[in-house]
Amino acid sequence: MTFEYEFEKQKNNMIGIAQRENNHKRNYLFVNRFQAKHIPVSPSKALKLFQKLGEKVYCDYKNKKTTMIGFAETATAIASTVAIHCPDDVYYIHTSRETLPSKYSVVEFKEEHSHATQQILYCKKAEEMLFQSEKILFIEDEITTGKTILNFIEALQKKGIHADFGACSIINSMDKQHRDVFHEKNISLYTLLNWNESISDKLFLDNTIVNEKMKRELPGTVHYMTLYTTVNPRLGCSAKEYQMCCMHLAEQIYNIVCSNTINSILILGTEECMYPAIFTGEYIEKKGICKTVKTHSTTRSPIVPRVQEQYPIFNRISFESLYEKGRKTYLYNLEKYDIVIIVTDAQNYNKTGEQQLLQSLKSYGNETVTIINWRYQ
Repeated sequence: MTFEYEFEKQKNNMIGIAQRENNHKRNYLFVNRFQAKHIPVSPSKALKLFQKLGEKVYCDYKNKKTTMIGFAETATAIASTVAIHCPDDVYYIHTSRETLPSKYSVVEFKEEHSHATQQILYCKKAEEMLFQSEKILFIEDEITTGKTILNFIEALQKKGIHADFGACSIINSMDKQHRDVFHEKNISLYTLLNWNESISDKLFLDNTIVNEKMKRELPGTVHYMTLYTTVNPRLGCSAKEYQMCCMHLAEQIYNIVCSNTINSILILGTEECMYPAIFTGEYIEKKGICKTVKTHSTTRSPIVPRVQEQYPIFNRISFESLYEKGRKTYLYNLEKYDIVIIVTDAQNYNKTGEQQLLQSLKSYGNETVTIINWRYQ
């Protein structure tokens, strides 16, 4: 069965609707079952979905000096894939909610409906590349009103950056009024799935909420490994160079961790660091040493887990972020695997968050964990 056939057959079931926790701006969110964020999925299936989105845009970006910008945190892997598989090498950068050294100039804007509204584009070499770009493409997982992108464009234009702007997303749920604004501003739109259904406020009433479970024990075996890279997509890079760094990472992880045949393995990304985990998962998947390879990621986004038919989130664990003390993060739909490999690029590594995450993994029967800290040189 080809991915094209599978996508056409399943695209109407690809998206689930889940309840945001304590978000009065918008009480729901789209949960993409193929996206490798909230729900574990085959890494090759996730990357094929992202590549399919890229195919929508490449013909309009041929032989053009292009910068592609991904949005933190959920769209970083989508954007990385679209940029990397562009026939021409493009400049790639993604926004961030992390705090980087103040010597990097920034563009700040608001993601108004989000649980964490502040978005930052760090401009080291990126500012020069943005000024030189003929085209700038924003890459999202979903576009609902387009306000985030319009806010971003306004912030860039205030810095004197002007180009042909475009926006692509897996889901587009914009109404005609919001689409017309983009048309009037000559902002091109590309999408895989147009969502025209309204979301009822009563969708999440009268259902059973699932409580979190946590053991105060650690997995039986925990390995630690520090690997290094010279490329940081938060500061901007050649997309092809980023791909080579991810390939080197995947080779190192495979050679060290995957020496024997394994029945099941989870490659877990952390917050904005999604693509390296998915790429590594696909690399291991292609080697054929493991019957089941799954990947997804931790997230800042609080979602209510429920016992409800077709509801996409059935369990949740919460713990401190690996990136920052006191910041709460989440992991959903956790299961038991023979091996769990955590791929994180947390530079100011939070040991408290690590211990809580390990305890959470143990709660679901995971006894063998390897933590890869991918550090920037």
